Amino acid sequence: MDKIRTELHKIDINNVVEISKFYKKHRTYYENLNNALDKMTLEEFILVKHKYCNALDKQKQFNEASILVEQCYKLLDRLKGKSSEYYLSLQENTLFWDGVILGRLKKYSESNEKFEELIVINPNNDVYQKWYYSNKEWISKKKFDFLEYVLLAIMVFNLLFGKQIFGKQVFYFQVPIVIILVVWFVYRIIYKKNRIN
Repeated sequence: MDKIRTELHKIDINNVVEISKFYKKHRTYYENLNNALDKMTLEEFILVKHKYCNALDKQKQFNEASILVEQCYKLLDRLKGKSSEYYLSLQENTLFWDGVILGRLKKYSESNEKFEELIVINPNNDVYQKWYYSNKEWISKKKFDFLEYVLLAIMVFNLLFGKQIFGKQVFYFQVPIVIILVVWFVYRIIYKKNRIN
């Protein structure tokens, strides 16, 4: 344990390559959460896992990173009663990585739950704000995409079977759909233009 800690102090933990090599070399030690019982070791484990989360995020290994985040929550539970001066910052950072990884996994609503908590903790943090609004855009986009497919499906169905179902009244069914589609596509063009600007 002392040997691993000495090696940890010798590397630049903010360097993605160095922390990746270090964590992989000592994975067995850091994956066994029973090795972290005292306050100092718990803090160290959480910090190392946060730094490795950053490396995994850069390497697009999001599923592995989400496992680390879950481990951090377990470690935080143990750290809670140990009067750690770093508890709140480690908890905030765990929430941050949870939100980031959920966002990367396209779980935008769940990600935003984490960023809502983070904005309460630190309302002036620009990174939290950017993630929150970016997630909101993705949530809206998913809804818009779904609605677009529904409208197009209705239009295709109407073109194929409209006359058979509605007879001469098909015109009254087609006109509103065409108007909705035109308004929809104009809205999409304006929306995309505003996002670029």
